[in-house]
Amino acid sequence: MKHSTHATPAGATERLDRCQAELVTLRRRLESAETANQRLAREHALLDERVSVLTRLWVAAAALYEAETEASALRAIEEVMINLAGTEEFGLYEVEGSTLAPVHVFGLSGARVKRHRAAGLVASALLTGQTWRAASPREETGDQPAACIPLRLGKRVAAVIVVWRFLPQKLAFEPFDAELFALLAARAAPALRAARLLEAAG
Repeated sequence: MKHSTHATPAGATERLDRCQAELVTLRRRLESAETANQRLAREHALLDERVSVLTRLWVAAAALYEAETEASALRAIEEVMINLAGTEEFGLYEVEGSTLAPVHVFGLSGARVKRHRAAGLVASALLTGQTWRAASPREETGDQPAACIPLRLGKRVAAVIVVWRFLPQKLAFEPFDAELFALLAARAAPALRAARLLEAAG
């Protein structure tokens, strides 16, 4: 009587090994493709954010450059501060020595709408010429401002925007805010001066 043995053929074992190796390779390729897709998605999101930042900066710059009267320049600054910077209370003051002369205020009352001496964080910002802001728009700063933006005319600080409160819906600062404040610091005072000259010229 013959007995049959059911041993696995060597060829089948080799094919199985090859299939398993190919499966491992395919899984690695899939993981690599997923990693690349995630990287591209992150880069695309960053690009979209950058385009949004540049678009909003262009809107702000255009509003400043197009002003032909003092009133229109101040209105442009107000719109930028409210709609782009998200401020609820702020004042624009010209710097006269150590005194701040109000040029345009929004949402303020009392001493902040009158001529007053620069003090505290505002005086420090004017001294250094550097923009300052709180760690968060929601930070309680007491009698101190939430942000100070010295406005340069050439090499001197000609004016300052003092933000006392941001809108409730502004929960955190974004990279855009730093770029917007830098734009205002460099271009707001020249735009206001140019608008006054154009208006005076008739």
